[in-house]
Amino acid sequence: MTAFDEATLGQLNLIEYTREDARWQRPHEIVERDGVLLFTGASDFPGFSNGARRVDDSVPGADVVTAAQEFFAARNRGFSLWSRTSSIDDDLNAAAVEAGIAPFGTNGPQMIRREPVEPRDPPTGVTFTLITTRDQIDTYAQISGEAYAIYGAPAAATASHFNGPAALQSPHVHAVLAHLDGQPVGGALIMLSHGIAGVYWVGVSASARGRGIAFSMTTHVTNLAFELGAANVQLQASEMGEPVYRRMGYEELYRYRLHLSIPPGWRP
Repeated sequence: MTAFDEATLGQLNLIEYTREDARWQRPHEIVERDGVLLFTGASDFPGFSNGARRVDDSVPGADVVTAAQEFFAARNRGFSLWSRTSSIDDDLNAAAVEAGIAPFGTNGPQMIRREPVEPRDPPTGVTFTLITTRDQIDTYAQISGEAYAIYGAPAAATASHFNGPAALQSPHVHAVLAHLDGQPVGGALIMLSHGIAGVYWVGVSASARGRGIAFSMTTHVTNLAFELGAANVQLQASEMGEPVYRRMGYEELYRYRLHLSIPPGWRP
């Protein structure tokens, strides 16, 4: 598989996960037309809960931005827009910047692992449980909300990604909870599509950080993805997660810019 094919598959997996993630929320809206995916979630938080994705790279970047602006203006919401730092999204980035939607924060890497991670024993007292019940889903939502608050995301907005009756229930989605001495402290999930797997929503409670739980948990779900037949495993790394994934042998394919359009007067 060439680097171009890997990058394309990673982008397709991310777009499919975006649809899946929106479907898990109540209420939500998904509109896909003319090569642009537009979605709203249960929260009005502009980052992750509401956004636009270009699903057809032949669509001019200016058209994507215009479609997003019109869609979200009608709903009085802000939105996120991701562009890759590879040349394929130069026009999308330029159109966003010209419209006043500047990149927000650091450029996060798209990373890939092409073979299983060498297994090692988890930290003392740490076990992993496959999520199957509503109570476990709610626990995962709570942990994710706490974990991602460090990036400025309201805990309730993050938790709302899992508030619908079908959250984490799809057959191509597998999520785990990490327990420390019997108490849930972390979570991660994988979604299989297009022959690969993507790792999403890796989070550890603040009180349990620094123990190697994120490393061990991501190793666990990465190897599970390969057991389920994934040709490779990819993820979009956060600032905190990137050094952890590099130690695991994940390699960078390219980077994403996160653009945020925030309406006047909006407050989290």
